[in-house]
Amino acid sequence: MTSANWNQRWKERQERPLQADNWLLKMLPLLPETGTVLDIACGRGRNAVYLQQHGWQVTAVDGSDEALHQLQSVCPQIITRHHDLDQPLELSQRFDLVLQFFFLNRRQLPHFMQQVRPGGAMIVRTFSDAGEFGSKGGNPEHRLQPGELLEIFSPWEILCHEEGLDPSHKGGSLAGIVARRPL
Repeated sequence: MTSANWNQRWKERQERPLQADNWLLKMLPLLPETGTVLDIACGRGRNAVYLQQHGWQVTAVDGSDEALHQLQSVCPQIITRHHDLDQPLELSQRFDLVLQFFFLNRRQLPHFMQQVRPGGAMIVRTFSDAGEFGSKGGNPEHRLQPGELLEIFSPWEILCHEEGLDPSHKGGSLAGIVARRPL
């Protein structure tokens, strides 16, 4: 999807309430109470806003100017950065927590993982082919294969991993992982 398409999509959704993802809320007990967080592919910032309101220092990155504009209008304390997520993300700061919800770019995932400080954690939650939830539809590049997150994060400490347990509203299922980067 192009930047213009994403901008249009976020304009159409601008009146929707910002509610943190339920899976993020479920995983919070595995994380420190506060720290620095990088929200990759943040969209309008539903997770970023929640974390900022609960004491986190948030940097939010997205490829849509419109989404970042909406986020800044709701929560100007959040640092926003426009970035083409098909390109490596190299920030000078490392973060206590990196979030990546409903976005998958396998080529860039190693760059995103490098943004986590040693001892910090990363949460990934996105579409998957695991489980028995009907049509898998859409682009297979945007869906995880069964066991793929465990393989990617095998050098890290796995704090939680789920796949194929929850259906996706787009067909197929969801997968997620919370992993701590080794010191």
